[in-house]
Amino acid sequence: MKLCDPVFFNHLSLPLRGAYTIAAACLLPLVANSAQLAEFVWSGGISPTSAEVRAGLLTDSSNVRLVVSTASNLSNPTYSSSVDATAAANDRVAPLTISGLQPDTSYYYAVEVDGVLDDLRGAFRTFPSGNASFTFSFGSCANTGSTHPVLDQIRSENPLFHLVTGDFFYEDIGVNDPELFRDAYRANFASPQWAALMQHAPFAYIWDDHDFGPNNSNSSSAAKPAAQSVYREMVPHYTLPDSSSIYQAFSVGRVRVILLDLRSERDVQSATDNAQKSTLGAAQKAWLKEELLQAQREGAVSILVSSVPWISDRGSDTWDSYSTERSELARFIVENSLQDSLFMLGGDAHMLAIDDGRNNTYANAGFPVFHAAALDRSGSTKGGPYSHGTFPGPGQYGLVEVTDKGGDTIKVSWIGKNAANEVVTEYSFDVPVPQSTSTAVHSGS
Repeated sequence: MKLCDPVFFNHLSLPLRGAYTIAAACLLPLVANSAQLAEFVWSGGISPTSAEVRAGLLTDSSNVRLVVSTASNLSNPTYSSSVDATAAANDRVAPLTISGLQPDTSYYYAVEVDGVLDDLRGAFRTFPSGNASFTFSFGSCANTGSTHPVLDQIRSENPLFHLVTGDFFYEDIGVNDPELFRDAYRANFASPQWAALMQHAPFAYIWDDHDFGPNNSNSSSAAKPAAQSVYREMVPHYTLPDSSSIYQAFSVGRVRVILLDLRSERDVQSATDNAQKSTLGAAQKAWLKEELLQAQREGAVSILVSSVPWISDRGSDTWDSYSTERSELARFIVENSLQDSLFMLGGDAHMLAIDDGRNNTYANAGFPVFHAAALDRSGSTKGGPYSHGTFPGPGQYGLVEVTDKGGDTIKVSWIGKNAANEVVTEYSFDVPVPQSTSTAVHSGS
């Protein structure tokens, strides 16, 4: 399949452009009055009525806005407010937010710079409101600037969103230099495979060690300030409750997704494992507990996203090194009867692995856990044991299928796949929906 063939565009489901994806000559004739003004765009922070986009511009501008339409030619568009994007202010990365959208609707977008429409296009689908069935993809552990075909395979799944569970790039930055982090992000944007996926689906992203700092990094990393500031600058995200850490949460229908930052406040791994040792920090731990209780009050199932393995008794860079805190959380989950309406997605380990809960014995919490990796790093096994075995290797990802018909349970299917579109491991289960005790409903942020 050649890049300029019409079938290529049909395969992508939207027009793409740039040195990162397709030669500009292939697309310029498709878009009237357009120009090459942005080097990258990607979306995130999706809700039923809003979305966030980060667009990296090639030149300074004080008049940048987002153009959004239900038509691929961007006819009858909706516009965001204008923002500045300058080298001095934000490294020319425009933070663009659009609201007033319709739920469960496909949108196309581009940026307009000083009245000129850029030719780089993206797409997203707003989240449904009320109970809803949907599929999203997730994975972790990719070399910086990966071009692995697994990224094309993920895009072909047409996920509602793609979740990065850590190690978006492998740079092991150990100094407080924002430019090093910007370069790492831009190396991914420069990958045709990453760029195509980013322009095709919104992202939710939480880091782990290699994209936060050095290997096994913690709160003492010298790179921490740069990592935190550049994340806010470059990455579309949901509301960040903390001024430094990047933990966040969002809802899709009756599902609450909770992303944990396990690096920003992480105590050194060798510290004595007692009640004072934490990988979350006090503020995030209190936030997490309230998120879980609020989801229960609102009748929502919770997905905990942990960038390191939860099930482990062999130390290393896992929750086992913070076993006192893990036991505290497990007890909190059980004491508040949350365990049946919760499951976990994990990162870091370079494997596909599923545990149905039988090996999650901490306080007898018993909720199931799913790992999906590595996108293109070499295979490895970490943590466990896992009821459905482990499948280490590169070119792997996970799909989470949620089927919610509005009843008392939600069906969840986990599918671990490889770049050849082969199912490697799978597991389905029913999750009881908590009885709502609140009339409040979370928005997407």
